[in-house]
Amino acid sequence: MSALDRIAEAIEAVIDRIGHLVAWLVLAVVLLLFLQHPLREYVHAGQFTANDIGQLAHATVFMVGIAYAWRWDSQVRLDIIYRHMPARTQAAINLVGTLLLLLPWLALVAWHAVPAVLLSVQIRERFPETGTPGYFLLKLLLLVFASMMALQAIAVIARSIVVIGDPSRVRA
Repeated sequence: MSALDRIAEAIEAVIDRIGHLVAWLVLAVVLLLFLQHPLREYVHAGQFTANDIGQLAHATVFMVGIAYAWRWDSQVRLDIIYRHMPARTQAAINLVGTLLLLLPWLALVAWHAVPAVLLSVQIRERFPETGTPGYFLLKLLLLVFASMMALQAIAVIARSIVVIGDPSRVRA
């Protein structure tokens, strides 16, 4: 196993652990959405807090889930042609697309998100409509998203270089 393979394995192990942990939040999303009606109709309180926390859990699932889906090549892709290409060509497309499209876009997202996130965390921003604490966590997810996608990008770049060098090294 090459150094690039080891780097990709280590990164993908981190993505897997985080993805498996965050997957449990799906249950929280379902529970919180379910609770909104009984809280509103019978308890007459708490439905807005349940909604805000549900939004936060839902956003976490998706912001982390994007990198996890990419790690398992489960993202939406128009691969009518791609899937029939040789491994080396696929790896070259992944490498070029990641380097020239994804990484610059992630840098732009992070560049613009950092000031807003830092201010939001500093003032411990609340949800605007309800005043529920924790809105800053929603904004912080932008940086979590950019970080996880950047990590997965490094793994994709490493694996692409390995496959370009030796197409027989494609992972099953």
